[in-house]
Amino acid sequence: MSRTLRLVAFLVGAVVLALLIREVGVDTLAEGARTVGWFAVPIMALHAVVYGLNAVAWYITLATSRAPHRSAASSDFRRRLRDQLPHPRGQRRRRAIPDGGAHAVARARKAAGSVLQYAMLHALSSLFMWLTAIVAALTLPGVHGRIWWALLAMGGVIVAALGVVRSGHRHGFVARLAGWIARRRLGRLSAWLTKQEEALVAVDAQITSLHAEQPGRLGAAIAVDYLSRWVAMGELLLVAYAVGTPLGITPAVMISGLSALAVNLFFLLPWEMGSREGSLYLLFGLAGVPASLGLIAAVMTRLREIVWCALGLALAGPGGRAAAAEARAGHTTPPAA
Repeated sequence: MSRTLRLVAFLVGAVVLALLIREVGVDTLAEGARTVGWFAVPIMALHAVVYGLNAVAWYITLATSRAPHRSAASSDFRRRLRDQLPHPRGQRRRRAIPDGGAHAVARARKAAGSVLQYAMLHALSSLFMWLTAIVAALTLPGVHGRIWWALLAMGGVIVAALGVVRSGHRHGFVARLAGWIARRRLGRLSAWLTKQEEALVAVDAQITSLHAEQPGRLGAAIAVDYLSRWVAMGELLLVAYAVGTPLGITPAVMISGLSALAVNLFFLLPWEMGSREGSLYLLFGLAGVPASLGLIAAVMTRLREIVWCALGLALAGPGGRAAAAEARAGHTTPPAA
């Protein structure tokens, strides 16, 4: 995305956020944050469980039928857990940096395959959660008329998307997608993808092997990742309880899932600015509770992300930051089109 487009998206998000703050009022937001108070501590701790479950899901996909040495397995899991934490340059790093040596190429392919494999697994759990949120929304009394039919249609689209992602796990998609892009004659990018054909086929094989050889392990990983989304929903329940506003499980599921869907639909907005706050504001109102609570919840979410982002940087340490810089400058990066 060009700098101009990023700037425009940023300004749009900033305007939306400013309008929401004006509508709710700075005093209301400040009072809400003060009311939440020490409930911020369990909210922060809750996401330790979320990130831990994400790491477990990724670890399940990497494990083989041959049990690794206990110390090696523990070290690998710690790396997976660290890679789940928020990062200033992206939601999460999910990057594996191979060492130099004779096996560097093979390890790079395996690392790329594991990242893509987890990305597809994460996409499946996202789609399941969005579908769950739509089913929950359709049962709420405040959801009717055009909104009800729009959600029903969106549910149909999500079911179709589930089929596409599932097919990618079964038959692979990386090499085919790269080939399609290469045929678009995009200059250096097309040339680079053509040279990487063998490596991309190997990545596809790694992705499909889990589905073919250990489908139960894949199902377990998806279930664990899906469970993490239910745990994350607890943040909304804690915020609502702290301010003395009752919020049931069904509306909480609806708000959590559909707000995540809205953020993904408006992915062009940097740092989810405006999309997260706006979606929470509208969805809390749709659930029949004060819409201002949505903006208070958004403030707590931002605070939680800042705290965990700082922790993630601390855990990465100088070596982790140097490795990330090396990866950005490395020769495995595809050229710009």
